[in-house]
Formats: sequence, C-alpha cells, structure tokens
Amino acid sequence: MTDNEKGENMLYEIRRATPNDNLAIGTFYEESLPYIDPIQTSWVPGIYPNISDALAAISKDEFFICLDEAGAVIGSVILNTASQEAYQTLNWSKSSDESDQKNLVVHTLITHPKRLKKGIASQIIAFIKTFAVANNMRTIQLDTLVDNIPARRLYEKNEFVYIGRRNLPSFDNQGIDDCVFYEFEIIKA
Repeated sequence: MTDNEKGENMLYEIRRATPNDNLAIGTFYEESLPYIDPIQTSWVPGIYPNISDALAAISKDEFFICLDEAGAVIGSVILNTASQEAYQTLNWSKSSDESDQKNLVVHTLITHPKRLKKGIASQIIAFIKTFAVANNMRTIQLDTLVDNIPARRLYEKNEFVYIGRRNLPSFDNQGIDDCVFYEFEIIKA
C-alpha cells in the first residue's frame, strides 16, 4: 500500500495511524465503544473491537483514523486484504481477485457516537475508494450484520452492491452471525 492516503477535498483529515496516535485512539475507543449497540453490530463488549486489535492493526499499517478540525479522532477503520472463509463462497464481481491480494477488505469502521449524521462515515468510505484506486485494488469488499440497517444504508448510498448473505463466526466464538456482504468494483479509466 502506498503512502498516498490523506483524504483530499474532504471535511475531515483521514490518514494512516501511527504509534504516536495510540493515546488518541485509546480515548476514541473509550468514548465510542460503550455506545455501540451489540445487537445491531454483533460486536461483543470487551472482546471485539478492542484497543489491542487496534494497536495490532497500527503495527501492520492497516489502521486509519479520521480527525476533526481540532485533531481529535472521530472515526477509524481497518483496511487490508484479509477475509474470512465465507467470502470465498460468494459470487463476487468478475473484477474480484481470487487470490484476494487485489480485494481491499473493510473491517471495523467506527464513527464517534456523539458525532453521528455529520458525514464522517461517508467521508471514510470516500477515502477508502481513493485509497483502493491508489493501491491498484480491483474491488472493495465488506460484511455487516444483516440487522445493521444504518451500515447497510451507508454502503448502498455509497454505491456498494449487495453480493449475498452468509453466516460468520461470532466475535466471541459462541455462535454465528447472520451477515450480508457488499462490494464496490473499482472501474479503471
């Protein structure tokens, strides 16, 4: 992945996180995670998401943050090419790379719960699209819980195409989550 990552022409700055951001990310997680509805997201409080996973993603250069005008973290996302086994059972677009190395996968997109309806998630999605193009990805793929209607609306509003529905292991490994999968195909000029 290249360093051409700053969100340009955007209201918020979006960039790759560094270890210097750890404290601000910790604060963001402490302020945000208690307000995330586990029924809507299937995320398990205290298990996933957690600061340890965020720090691990930072060390792999896969964690991105969205900053407001004051420099506070108001959103985050993990981007990589790792997908679960269920991804292989879906009928993705013809552009999808069977080796997964050209399919950018979106994980754990979080926006600050006290800053909802401010366009943060859509700005992060726009950044992800720009990032995917800059890194020669063929597609952007993601999943969300079937009942996560706000996330589904966000992805559909941002031109992601519904691909299918599959079960994924729950984050606490105590069951399964009914998930829907979406894809955005990168159109090369």
